[in-house]
Amino acid sequence: MNVGTIAKVAIRELPGLHTIDLRVAPGSPAQTAVADALGIDLPAKPGQVRGRSISGGDESLVFCLGPDWWLIVGHKGAEQKLAPLLLQSQYHFSVVDVSGQRTAIELEGPEVREVLAHLWDQDLREKSFPVESVSQGLMAKAPVIVCHIAPDRYRVMVRSSFALHLWKALVDAAEEWM
Repeated sequence: MNVGTIAKVAIRELPGLHTIDLRVAPGSPAQTAVADALGIDLPAKPGQVRGRSISGGDESLVFCLGPDWWLIVGHKGAEQKLAPLLLQSQYHFSVVDVSGQRTAIELEGPEVREVLAHLWDQDLREKSFPVESVSQGLMAKAPVIVCHIAPDRYRVMVRSSFALHLWKALVDAAEEWM
C-alpha cells in the first residue's frame, strides 16, 4: 500500500467460529422447540440470514441453506441447550458440531463487491443480494458459502482444506484496493 492511502477493502480471518449444522422439518413442533430453546428466529426461506448479538458482544448468525437445513454460526452452547430436546421422543431433528469444517473470511470496505466480483459469478448488487442474504457456490474453484452481513461487509465460509487457496485469491483480487 502506498503511504497516505486508505485501504478500501479489509480482509480478515475469523478463527474458531462455533458452527453447528441443524436439520429439522420446517413448520414442525420440533422446529418451534429448537428455535425457542436457542432463543433465535430460524429464517424461513433458503438464502435468508438472521443475526443477533449474544452474551459478551459476540454475534450469532443463522443461515438458511435449504428448506430443512440451517447453519448456526457463533452460538456457543447451542448443543447444550438442545440436548434436553433430543431426549424427548416427540422431537425429530439433527444437530452436529461442524466448527472444524470451515474457515470464515470476512471482507469489508467500500470496494468489497468489486473484489468479490473477480471471483464470484453471482450478482452481488443490493437488489439481487441484499443484507441478510446467503448463497452457496464456487469461488476460485473452492466451494463456499457467501453471506452479506452488513452494507459493505461479507463473510465467506470455505472448507478448511481450501482456505489458503481462497485467501491468496482474495488478496490477489483486492490488491489494487489495499
